[in-house]
Order: sequence, then structure tokens, then C-alpha cells
Amino acid sequence: MSLDSITETIAHFIGTFQLTMEQAILRQQYEEFTALRRLAEVEGLEDPIRIVVKADLDLKPKDYDPLPYRFPEPPADPQLPLPPAGPMLESSIQIGDPLAPGGFVPQSELPISVGPQFLMLQPQVVSDLIGSAVTYTFQTLVLRDNDTVGAGDFRDAAMLTAQAEAALDVAQSLHAMAVPSLAIPDYMTPEYMDTLVEQITTPMNGSVQGVTVHQFQGEDAEGIIVNGQHVSEAPVWSDLLPAYHQPEEAEENLVSQSYPAEWSQSEGPESHEGHTVVTGGNLAINEVALNVGWVDAPFIAVGGQAISLTMISQVALVSDVDVGNTGSGAGTNVVQSAQIETEANPAPWLAGTSAVAGAAGQPSFLTVDWIHGDLVVANFLKQVINATDIDHIQTEISASSTMYAMGGNQMVNVADIVQLGSYYDLIMIGGDMISVDMLFQTLVLMDDDVVSGGLAGPAGGANENLLMNQASVMTNGLDLQEALEENMAEAMALNEMNMAALEDALLNDPMFAGMEQMRVLKIDGNLLQVNILEQVTMLADQDDIFLSGPHGASTEVVAGSNAMLNAANINKLGVDSVVMAGQGAYSELLLHQASLIDLPENEISPEFANEAIAILMEEAMTAGQAVSGPTAPVLTPEDLDANVGMQSILT
Repeated sequence: MSLDSITETIAHFIGTFQLTMEQAILRQQYEEFTALRRLAEVEGLEDPIRIVVKADLDLKPKDYDPLPYRFPEPPADPQLPLPPAGPMLESSIQIGDPLAPGGFVPQSELPISVGPQFLMLQPQVVSDLIGSAVTYTFQTLVLRDNDTVGAGDFRDAAMLTAQAEAALDVAQSLHAMAVPSLAIPDYMTPEYMDTLVEQITTPMNGSVQGVTVHQFQGEDAEGIIVNGQHVSEAPVWSDLLPAYHQPEEAEENLVSQSYPAEWSQSEGPESHEGHTVVTGGNLAINEVALNVGWVDAPFIAVGGQAISLTMISQVALVSDVDVGNTGSGAGTNVVQSAQIETEANPAPWLAGTSAVAGAAGQPSFLTVDWIHGDLVVANFLKQVINATDIDHIQTEISASSTMYAMGGNQMVNVADIVQLGSYYDLIMIGGDMISVDMLFQTLVLMDDDVVSGGLAGPAGGANENLLMNQASVMTNGLDLQEALEENMAEAMALNEMNMAALEDALLNDPMFAGMEQMRVLKIDGNLLQVNILEQVTMLADQDDIFLSGPHGASTEVVAGSNAMLNAANINKLGVDSVVMAGQGAYSELLLHQASLIDLPENEISPEFANEAIAILMEEAMTAGQAVSGPTAPVLTPEDLDANVGMQSILT
């Protein structure tokens, strides 16, 4: 756009002023530069633009002349270098430029000038020395959620808690054996190992009245066994959960089942009547996953014994006898699942090159990791959940909608342990090779409710309790037992002072034909691998529920729907091995499943059905403890001899 006359005049003035100032500055710089140039021409000065550094040094003649140098004359008869001291697959002498064609020249054609000599050695394998790995893990959850609403003649919560603790003592006495020691040195003594072998071969029998015991030993214990029956597929925890805990229905249950319908705003502001009392719905989980692959080899030589003991002991004790509105409990589902399996896993690095495949040739060199003492890989873990959710409620249901949420606790112990080490071609053990894997799982549920008024919980087994013991010991790699050859026994007796003899004995052993190289782990002492896992879950959910009022009879009562899980899984990573034990090998498997269940639907005469629980209940009643409404089943502590189980209290 065009400017008006005044604005245009001002713009011209500003431009003229800037040009004038710039001309003055440039003129000043030019005049200074011209003056310096003329001064240099008149006085003979050097160019002021260049900077010259001068240094006048007075050096003495011949003191700093270049040193004389000439190439040495080659010897008339060149000699080969001495052989290397270390292991060598192939040695070659390279003459002249190694990159030039024909770099390797026969000795008879040596030129006058001999270049550098190159000695090609087999590379050395440097490995990290394996060491012991020991973990101790203890996880404990204690919950006391004993709620009281209203006033009534309720059962004493402290007494019910004592009964649950007594029931836990009874359950722990039903295991096949006591939990082994947590002290590692005990497993190094022959006397203690003999005791473990005796206990695993002669476990507690099932002669106790009312206790159902299933025991499997040896090959019979392998496979998948559920509640004493071999099955093709193990049950899945999530598929067995009560509807109250189903993941896909959890949100819907919380809104449409546990809470009044008007709490959900998805249907609009309209209000729908609903009455719910939740005193159960607890979730308790102990879970551990142990993956161990510390050391293994296709060949294992043992100077002493090779002992392997594997045991799973599972116990479940349930008392679920409701009085009054018995539909509020809806029973208990007890599942005890165990799996012991071994799968073949050939060493992949020996495929096509081992002596079994018929390959020829002996290993060229070996490396030895030497352990002066014992190598221990042990994991001791104990998880405990001790919970009481003893709720007492006596109230009148008269409002348009009612919600009492007194249960619904969630308790979880989780442990995930991964131990990964090294594979070798040969493991040499001067002492014994001991492997012990033992799992102990205990479940105790006391859910004897007294309910007056109200309706049973949602249909479809939503109020049914679920107790599940799930354990597995999975081993990757089969062990083939063979006798210890004399040459291997002699090699095992060698020490580090006789390393050359040890290398010679192993590299020339026909057993290792076909290998290109060998990695050896030599243990002067014992190789001890121990995994002891114990899981205990105890829940006392003995509720007293008394509902009255206009809507008392139509109130939905969820007194069950408890879900309890002990899950322990040991995954032993390894390869197929040939085990050569100088003093023989011994292995034993044991699966022990015991249950003591008191349910109203059990068609057993009362005088024989779980007599132990009946006696405890009777003693509790004689102590003067009464309840309002129908007579409630109760338990009381009883001194039991753990050595004989419960026989001391039977008539």
C-alpha cells in the first residue's frame, strides 16, 4: 500500500541516517587499515596481518643427527619357533605378507628376507565359575475381619478362632511326613538322608476313621492325579471358581448380585429394590513358581551315591455344616491335583556329533571349572495365610434396598523364582549327588454358618466354596543309570596338580568321541539340589446371620463363595544324562492326598462321619457356649499326637 507524504518523508530520513552511519564506520576501519599498510612499507615491517613466531636455538653440531638404522640380516638357517605351552589344535607358520597370494610358503622355498611369523593357536574358552545358590522365602498373611452388626446371642469369635487353629493342627498331622529340615548341613549327613528315605517309603497310612487318603509310590505316582484318580487333563482353577469370583462376571456380580440394583447408574435413575448380605466371598491364594536350571550335563560321574527323592503331600480339611437356611452355604468343592512328569530333552549341542551318532574322533581340548567343596542349589519357601472372617449380624430388613458387605476379602502370596546357570559336557562329583523335591500343601476351611431368614445366594453354585491344592514337579531331561567305569573313577581321583593327566584321561576316553571340545565341572564335595515348599491356607468363615423385618425372608445371603488355592509348580530344566554312580543310585516318588471333609450331603452315618470333628464339637458345646436360633456346629482345640495322627481321640 502507498504511504502518505509525511510517513514517506520520515522513512526516507531514517534510511538516509542509517546509510550515513554505516559509511562513517567503514571509512574509519579503512583509514586504520591503510595507515598500517603504509607504515609497514616505510619502516620495512612484516605484514601485520600475518603472525610469525621466531625461536633462536643454538644447537651443537652432530648432537641431534638422525640415528643410524638398518634392517638386520636374516639368519642363514631360519628355525621354527618353540611349540606353545597351552593346548593347540593346529600350528602353522606363515611367512611374508599374510594377505598376499601364496602367503604360506614351504620351508624349502624361504626367501632371503623373512617376514614376521604368525602362530595360530586354538582359542581359549574363559567361563564364569558356577557357584552355590540358596534362597529362603517366607510369606505370611494374617487377617482378622470379624464384623458385628446389631446385638444378639452370637457365638464367641475367639472360641471359633481357636477351633480353626485346632483344625489346622489336625490337618498338618495328616501329612505323609513332617516338613524336612531347613538346615543345609543336615542333607549332607547320611543319617538324615536315611531318615528321609525311611519316611518317604513308609508314610502315614489312611487308617484314621473319617480321613480319606490316597497314596501312590514309584511309577504309580507319575502322571496327573486328581483326588486319587489318574486323569488325562488337570483341572483349571479359573474354570472351577464360583460365579461370585469368575473374572468375566466379576463386575456384573458386584453390581447385580452383591450390591443393590439402584447402585448401577447404567440403567438410568430408576431405582430397583434389592436386599443383599455378604459375609463370605473371600479369596485366598498361595502361589509359587520355581524354575531351576543351575547345572546339568549329558554325562555325570558320581563317586558316591546318586539319590533322588520327590514327594507331594496334600491335605484338605473342611467343615461346612450350616444350620438354618442351609442353602446359603451350598456346599464345598475340594480338588487336589498333582502332576509328576519327566520329559526327554537331548543335549542340543551334541546332536549329530556325539558318540551315539557314530561320529569319530576325540575332543581336541577341554576346560575345567573346579569347585573345592560342595555345590549347593537350594530353595526353601513357606507361604501362610491365616484368616478369620467371622461375621455376626442381627438386623431388621425394612428399607427399600439394603446392602451389607462384611466379607469379600482378597489375600494373595506370590513367589516367582528363576535360577539359571550353565550346561557342561561332563560333571564329576567326588561325593554324593542328592536331589530332594518336597511340596506340602494344607487347606483348612471352617464354614459352619447359622442363618435365620434370608434366601440362598444366586443360582448356579455361586455360594459353593472351592478349595484346591495344585502341585507339579516337571523335570526336563531323563537320567539313565550306568556303572562307573574304572578309567572314569581313576580320572575323578586326580587333583589340580595332575591337570595334564586329567586332560589326557578325558580327551582319550571313548565315551566322549565325536565332541569337538569339552567343558567339565569338577566338584570335590557333594552336589546338593533341594527344593522344600510349604503352603498353608486357613480360613474361618463361621457366620451368625439373623434377619427379620418385612424383607428379611427375601434378602439374598452370600455366606459361602469362598475360594482357596495352594499352587506350587517346580520346573527343573536340564538335559538327558548318563549318570554313573560309584556307590549306586536310588530314587523314590511319593504322592499323598488326604482329606477330612464334613458336609451335610455326605451319606455316612453320624457316628462314623468325621468322628474327630464331632468330638471336638461336643467338647465345645460342653464348655457352655450356646448360640441363638438353631444349634450351631462348633469345634474346640484338642491335643493331638502328630506321630499317630488322630487315633488318640477316636473311640
